[in-house]
Amino acid sequence: MKTNPITGILWWKPDQWEKAKQISSDSHIFDNTYQEWKESAEKSFNELRGNGFTVYKIEIDLDELVKWCKDKEMALNAQARSQFVSNKVKKLHEANYN
Repeated sequence: MKTNPITGILWWKPDQWEKAKQISSDSHIFDNTYQEWKESAEKSFNELRGNGFTVYKIEIDLDELVKWCKDKEMALNAQARSQFVSNKVKKLHEANYN
């Protein structure tokens, strides 16, 4: 039985996105507005699903992410956010399929 590849997309609430933009070490890569980010994220989500991926929207609690980064001694940047989302996807997927 073939299974779809699995991935996740970080999903922000508007206030969390704005705060993350302010405190991230790579704030220069953020979109200009939450709306621009959301449109881009929706497009990516739909493209991934269209390409056969199982995609999880991982809503981020910024306080949890900041604590996780501190515990891992990582800067709050794209790499950390990606790793955080990957860990969440793994746990969520295992919970759904075990």
